[in-house]
Amino acid sequence: MADLVEAAVEGPSRTDRGIEMHRSRGREPTSVAATETAAADAPGQLVSSQFGLEGGTQGGRHRRKDATDRGSRYGKIHARYRAVMSPTARGSVQTVLGPVNPDHLGATQTHEHLLIDLVGRMGPRAETPEELARWDEPITLENAYEVRRFIRLFAENLRLDDVDLAAEELREFASAGGGTVVDLTTIDLGRDPAALERISRETGVRIVMGTAYYVHDFHPPEIARMSEEELAGVFVRDLTEAEPRAGIIGEIGMTWPHHPDEVKVLRAAVRAQRETGAALSIHPGRDPRAPLAAVDLVEDAGGDPARTVVGHIDRTLTRREDIHALADRGVYVEFDLFGQESSYYDLDTRIDMPNDAARIDHVASLLERGDGDRVLLSQDICRKAHLRRYGGEGYGHLLSHVVPMMRRKGLSEDEIEALLIENPARLLTIA
Repeated sequence: MADLVEAAVEGPSRTDRGIEMHRSRGREPTSVAATETAAADAPGQLVSSQFGLEGGTQGGRHRRKDATDRGSRYGKIHARYRAVMSPTARGSVQTVLGPVNPDHLGATQTHEHLLIDLVGRMGPRAETPEELARWDEPITLENAYEVRRFIRLFAENLRLDDVDLAAEELREFASAGGGTVVDLTTIDLGRDPAALERISRETGVRIVMGTAYYVHDFHPPEIARMSEEELAGVFVRDLTEAEPRAGIIGEIGMTWPHHPDEVKVLRAAVRAQRETGAALSIHPGRDPRAPLAAVDLVEDAGGDPARTVVGHIDRTLTRREDIHALADRGVYVEFDLFGQESSYYDLDTRIDMPNDAARIDHVASLLERGDGDRVLLSQDICRKAHLRRYGGEGYGHLLSHVVPMMRRKGLSEDEIEALLIENPARLLTIA
């Protein structure tokens, strides 16, 4: 069955641009099917040819500190990595089409949304009669700038509900060399497992689905009545019994200060993490104190920081020392807003957002201190303004435009491969 599942999700061939990128390095491109065959023959290797990375996993700044250099905590992290990814102990990655070998994921974006409803129970978020009048306004060329700048002003922008369009948009990710996306749309934001299964089959992109509840304002009424144990049961069933099954817990929504129900949900997620071995991904509150506070909650509940992602670092931590302090806790630090280049952030105007170049500089600083194995990258596409159909960057932006910028800024092929292939594969492997 696993062979049938993997055959069903073989990706499309690369574009001419990708082929020429390989030939410029004196290498002939290989198909996704061929790279998967090679990976099966050599299961300890991770395939990087899908988006023009040189082979090999040694060297580069992310390898600079070995277990001895980084102390006992880092030694444990590296030991866990070797155990999970070794041919004798490696688990699988759960996708919506079934389990797959971690070596077969290819380039992976760990925080995306293919279908989502951000209107939900909230309704219009207008503050003036003039804004309210624009709530039902369709997206046009004339208002495209405002749609992108003012996130909450247009209802149409806040819903991704067209399965055919989602598949069309995801094909660009595949054409850019992408292999896998992690869809973190939560239960209360319109998660649609059957639709994700269909999109994966139609595009050849592997999809890892999350299970979670978002922030308190979006919680269905029953969350307030459910116990921590009952909530954990929801997540565990999604991960072990549902069809299709979830492959990660997240994104668990947190605001700042934390609402008691959000804390309860996070503690339930930690229970599910302990029981299933799945990774946990957290949407932290929009405050510099929020990421570390969330990690404290995970540890207090008995969770594993090394199996935990703290997302949205781009809009939460602006000081380099704060980013480094979070990495020191052993969690995955996720820069997942690539493509959002404006400094203006409508959801909290106190925050000055970085552009892609600044994000890469933050990532490079983590690589320099030996934390490259704790970094994840993605785009968090969740609104129509992000889609190519509506003039946005599309799911292929990171591979098509950010990777070349990384090279220009001095990141090695090994480092890029770690960020986009090795780290996601390690994270998503069920421990």
